Amino acid sequence: MNYCRVLKIIILCLFLYFCCREPGFATIHGQLAVSTKALSLGNAVTAYPPGIMSIHYNPAGLTRLSDHEFSAGLMYPVVIKKTSRFYKDPDFEGFMDKNEDPVAGTEGTSYKGCMYLPGWGKSENILTAPNIGISNRKPGSRWTLGFGIYAPYGIGICIDDFDKDNDNPIRFGGPFIYNQRLVYAGPAIGCKVTDTFSVGFSVGLGQSGTGCRGLHMRAPNDIVALVDILGEVTENLEIPVVSELTLPSPWFGGGLPTYGNLGVLNFDVRDDFTTSYNVGFLWEPRNWFSFGACYQSASRSKLRGHYNLKYSDDWKRFVNWFGSSPTTAIVAGILDLPYKAVPQETGTVYQKKWIFPQRVQCGIMMRPFKRLRLMCDFHWTDWTCADKDVFVFDQDIQILRVAKLLGYTGGNRQLILERHWKKTQYFSFGAEFQLFDWLSLRAGYEPRPSSIPKKYYDLTWPVQDWKIYTCGAGIRLNPRMSIDIAYAYLKGDEFKLPNNTSQILNSTNFTKIIYNPYAGLDYEQDTVAHLISINFNYKW
Repeated sequence: MNYCRVLKIIILCLFLYFCCREPGFATIHGQLAVSTKALSLGNAVTAYPPGIMSIHYNPAGLTRLSDHEFSAGLMYPVVIKKTSRFYKDPDFEGFMDKNEDPVAGTEGTSYKGCMYLPGWGKSENILTAPNIGISNRKPGSRWTLGFGIYAPYGIGICIDDFDKDNDNPIRFGGPFIYNQRLVYAGPAIGCKVTDTFSVGFSVGLGQSGTGCRGLHMRAPNDIVALVDILGEVTENLEIPVVSELTLPSPWFGGGLPTYGNLGVLNFDVRDDFTTSYNVGFLWEPRNWFSFGACYQSASRSKLRGHYNLKYSDDWKRFVNWFGSSPTTAIVAGILDLPYKAVPQETGTVYQKKWIFPQRVQCGIMMRPFKRLRLMCDFHWTDWTCADKDVFVFDQDIQILRVAKLLGYTGGNRQLILERHWKKTQYFSFGAEFQLFDWLSLRAGYEPRPSSIPKKYYDLTWPVQDWKIYTCGAGIRLNPRMSIDIAYAYLKGDEFKLPNNTSQILNSTNFTKIIYNPYAGLDYEQDTVAHLISINFNYKW
């Protein structure tokens, strides 16, 4: 009996079995811009590491490189489009008699990428990710050194004219949002322990950042609607002397608009020195089979930066009303309410904790035929580290001072958004066919169901379930130079979020004032993206 042939058949059956399995939850925004070759293979490369960027995927793969190599690449999203639709819930009667939300029946589209630009000092509506690496090994040595610069995590999307007061309904949820981690310095080492077994280790030193710009804040709920109504009905209520000493008309300065804008928030926070490490191994017992695994550590960040909250005229009239009479001033003092409006609040803010998660990735590579390679990887990510976002401001924020009367428990200086994400796991698949000695054709498939529970879904993390289809090619120009190209099509599955489903998007519970801008509305979302990537490799 040919035991090698039997083993090949068993492995191929396992590969097909994994392909047919329904995947579980998955990570959301990692590993899309690290390596051109890996992207074209659906990131199923742990057992078939992608050149110098093995630093990220499996540093043991450095031992498969030539003595000296250099690599430089770029990923660019040609299209990144998210369409949000908002519908009136036919079973929802509205807040008090206020049931005509102008957002109902509208849709908005985000179609530009955005990110924080290192060196530029601010975020912009541009999104691209370079990767650069170099490796060195003394002839005959078992040790290979590497160094890389790349972006292991990144997501950023914005609407047109995000900094203006326009009619796009997304302006209340996420008109300009980004989150990223960049590795500025990634030293690595790989060791060929035996002829078939290698190990590797790398360190990631870099920057993490997140930001939001042009976020128009509103808070539709029963209490705000009541204030709105009281402001309307008391517009002409005037009792000489008594009104001026007690409750000047109109009450609450005319009230707050139930569905109106209260202010516009901008902030950028970052940590310029974050660390992580990767450790992996690669076992290649046969030229037609290999197995690899890699552990990527968590990266903890202490994000600090600046914010600006510009208040609307309606809000300023509301606040000033509390200082307009002796009675209202006393009430404001007792309840710790603001009574003197300011045009804006500006200062420093820090995020208490943000962790990019620990990951485990392992996979197999097999060659059923000499020119064909098949890869399958398993990905596990511990997204439970994202339990909540806590932003701490350097002063009491007027909106937060009012919100605590409605049950908000975060205090006057903390903005708390609940997350409670889930651990994730899924399989990805890749194939490479050596058409000619100088040309390799590649394809991959990566299903990525979102790790975000619907209960905590909002437009600051607008990522639904994805299916990622990829293809590419490796072109050898001469014995020393080669080019990799890749294309990826990302398609979001149908996503619907009925009214009162998410407690940080469309809950009608008035105690959830932070933050439900689409309370009372049904929500639908479509997402599609087209990515291209190119990489140049040189050996000497």
